[in-house]
Amino acid sequence: MKAKIVLASIGMILVCVLLAQWKPVPPAPASAPANVPVSSSAANKQEPPDSETVERTPFSVIPREVQPDLENVPAALLARISETLASTNSDAQEIVLNNLLPALVRADPLAAARFAETNQLGDTHDLILNRVAQLWGAQDAPSALNWASTLTSTNDRNATLTGVCLQIAESDPAEAVRTRSQYIADDQPNAGLEALAQRWAEKDFPSALDWALSRPDGTQRNELIARLAYVESQTSPVEAATLAVDKIPPGNAQTEAVMSVLHQWALSDFSAAKEWVGRFPEGDLRTRAVNELAGIAQYHPSPNPP
Repeated sequence: MKAKIVLASIGMILVCVLLAQWKPVPPAPASAPANVPVSSSAANKQEPPDSETVERTPFSVIPREVQPDLENVPAALLARISETLASTNSDAQEIVLNNLLPALVRADPLAAARFAETNQLGDTHDLILNRVAQLWGAQDAPSALNWASTLTSTNDRNATLTGVCLQIAESDPAEAVRTRSQYIADDQPNAGLEALAQRWAEKDFPSALDWALSRPDGTQRNELIARLAYVESQTSPVEAATLAVDKIPPGNAQTEAVMSVLHQWALSDFSAAKEWVGRFPEGDLRTRAVNELAGIAQYHPSPNPP
């Protein structure tokens, strides 16, 4: 009996010791139900980009397309254009001309024009100016012409007016020629006007020729006819030769017209061109024409001149 009491006492002591050392493990927190909404402020919170990181982004990773956040922000586009042009990235000009400038002209053409006027980054002034004239001309030709006509630099004014008119010529070369001529004195030659007249002649030669012949006598008229003679020489060299001789008075313009016609004619029919030159009177023009034929015979043997 005494032994049973001792054993029971020992058992109770062991149980107390075990209970004193045991610590319950807290239950794992229950997962949040899937349908409990997350705080909207927490979901939308984003860290602002590090400005230094943006500035140090290598230009080689500038995307070809304009980033959406820049598309309608002229100030951001201007900053990116200046940054890109100042870089050493070999594709910098392509990115500016094909992506950034078009976006800027769409967003704020006047801002693009003002930048083009004052831009002196590298040797891109003329390139940027002409590109803006082209883009704005395609978007709003009257406004672009108004801007171009107010430029104080004669070279810039001529270049931009021609650039806008070249864009007009894409759909209506006759209108482009008439528009450009409004900004030029009748007796003043102009390479831009001649280029536009050539484009018109390539699409409608009779109408372009009638307009050129209607111009007042003078250097401008002679240069225009010379340019049209070159266009016709590529398909009708005999008629082109007649135009150069009959409609342009003797002088530098006629000489250059004759030489351009002769060159095209000799490439297609050397014998006929040589016969034509044989009828020239003795003088500087004949000498120059003979030398031109000799050069063609040497470097273009395909005509097989006799």
